[in-house]
Parts: sequence; structure tokens; C-alpha cells
Amino acid sequence: MKILLIIVVALLASASSFIVHVATVEWLPTWVGSQMEGVVIQPSWSVRYVAGITSIEYGLAASALYYLGRNKFLSFGLFKSSLAFAALLAAAHGSFIRQPLMDYIIGNPLHVVLVQNGFKWLVWILMSFIVVYGVELIVERASAN
Repeated sequence: MKILLIIVVALLASASSFIVHVATVEWLPTWVGSQMEGVVIQPSWSVRYVAGITSIEYGLAASALYYLGRNKFLSFGLFKSSLAFAALLAAAHGSFIRQPLMDYIIGNPLHVVLVQNGFKWLVWILMSFIVVYGVELIVERASAN
């Protein structure tokens, strides 16, 4: 019963975000376009330093999430924990199954979907392995002192 209720909560949470997404797809691009008329924006390469510095948000959040659940993750071992954590990070971002499936359904060839999303998965895999092994190294060293 508990699992069923958790699934209901997950469905409600997903439905709420999907409803907001669908609603904003309808009107938000037009509104943003009207607000941006005549406004010159910086090319993304021009803000690379700010983007690089603020990317710590992902690492801090991933480290906090892993640290909060590390006792459960460690029951799998470090390698499997890293893979499971990477899958959860990607899934929470909608990049594990949803985005590749949507890319394929809209007509992208399978090889394009795999390459395109493979790079997205690589981000979460690298982050996960660094967080899991890094946090465990820090915890191990702290407990040795």
C-alpha cells in the first residue's frame, strides 16, 4: 500500500509539472519574444565564466543528495551506487528516459538520439562518480582522524 501511495504522489507531482510545462509552451515563447524585441543579448560564449562558476550549483546539490542518501547507496557498493545515482540525477532532470524517447518520437534517427543524449548522460555519469567516490574519500579520511 505504501508503494502505491508513493506512486500516486509521484504521479501527482509529475502531472503538476507537466501541466505547467504545457501551459507555458503555449504562451511563454510568444510573451518572451515580445518582451525581447530590440534587446541585444550576449552570445553564450561571452558568459562562459559566469556559467562555469554557477555550475557549482549542480555539484553542490548532487553532493548534498548523495550525502543524505549515502547509507542506502552504500549497500550497493561504490560502483553500482555511482551508476544508480547517475540514473537518478539524469531522471530527475528528465534526461534518462523521457528526453531520449521524446527525441526519437519526434523523428530523430536512433543514432542521433543516442549520440545527442549520450553526451547528456555523460554529464550525470561523470558527476555521479566524482561525487560518490569523492564524498566517500572525504568521509573515510575524516573518520581516520
